[in-house]
Amino acid sequence: MKKLFIFLTILLLTDITFAEVRPERKIEIFFEGTDYELHVYRIKGRFDGNTMLIIGGIQGDEPGGFLSADLYSDLALEKGNLIVVPRANLKSVILFNRGADGDMNRLFAQKKSKNEAGEVVEILKHLINESDILLNLHDGWGFHRPEYIDKNRNPDRFGQSLIIDGEIFICKDNSVIKLGEMGRKVLEKVNAKIADTNLNIHLFDTKTADKDSKYQNMRKTATWYALTEACVPAFGLEGSKNVKSIEQNVLLHNFMINEFMKLMDIVPEQPQIIINKPVLHGVTIKINSETKIIKSGMTVNIKKGDTFEVVDIDANHIRGITCDILGYGSLNDINKPIKINDNTKIIFRKDSEKIGEVTVTVSDKPDKTSGDWLFLVKVDGKDVVVPNGETLHIKNGSTL
Repeated sequence: MKKLFIFLTILLLTDITFAEVRPERKIEIFFEGTDYELHVYRIKGRFDGNTMLIIGGIQGDEPGGFLSADLYSDLALEKGNLIVVPRANLKSVILFNRGADGDMNRLFAQKKSKNEAGEVVEILKHLINESDILLNLHDGWGFHRPEYIDKNRNPDRFGQSLIIDGEIFICKDNSVIKLGEMGRKVLEKVNAKIADTNLNIHLFDTKTADKDSKYQNMRKTATWYALTEACVPAFGLEGSKNVKSIEQNVLLHNFMINEFMKLMDIVPEQPQIIINKPVLHGVTIKINSETKIIKSGMTVNIKKGDTFEVVDIDANHIRGITCDILGYGSLNDINKPIKINDNTKIIFRKDSEKIGEVTVTVSDKPDKTSGDWLFLVKVDGKDVVVPNGETLHIKNGSTL
């Protein structure tokens, strides 16, 4: 009996040791410090279930998609799992163009990666194979309509559409994916929430497999790879660049994502849609071994050959923040010790939007830095930036 008790105890401890952690949220970072730095957010619900992959920013000039995906990175789930890639193509997001090194969403037919963008695609392929459904978020021009109305509202426009590669797709194992049926169920719920019928979202079947399809280039995309190689239902969620309000564009993306989550029985805690204007508070830099805090607009004077590093950027957003030391490194230079030999500027961005700038001048005998150094202090748990020489006013009893 004692031996049996010991054996059962060992079994119990083994189960505890190897038990899956739930709920859980974690981030994986690939290609850190490069223009193609990739952040992957994995969210496990309290109870297991289907896994949804949400990809935003695969084309960098489509902010409705990557800002919508970004909101789901901090989601908590009761049931099911999410894999969220808010900015699949960081370089293109920073430069705000479709594809800085070509269209990343046309690289999925490649067998091997040929450049940095292709290496990102290889990661995305692995994530697709882990998933039960793929949602690829975009912004297109105009408004897709089944019949021609005018140049902005017609069957060839991609905006305000839910794209499928075919009504039905038959996988290699003969299993059937009813894309059209799934899409119509989602859009019925979504359009019931849209007060302005001019913004209704329509199903767009590109009939990618057909020999006479006008959209055969879709065979190079993430959705086609998901269907043909992973037998994963995949959809392109298109907002419209002609929707005037970015908040409304994001909301319409969220409507579709939320209904797909219901369809897949993934139970979330819904995120808030708060898109604040980016503000740069302060920047922590290191010159050789000396750490300082500066603010936008300042000029930093250093000696030729000094090692300069941007250690931290304090802004009102925590994602999509980058800095570029012009003429050195890459578009994404945070936490890179760089020897500076010539005058330069540091450009700070939220996605593609410039939010600050610092000038760096080089001389044999540098004068003092133009502008006061800053102090970063914590008052009652909140960070406060105070310029040198100013008075900090706090309440009696505050913790400093």
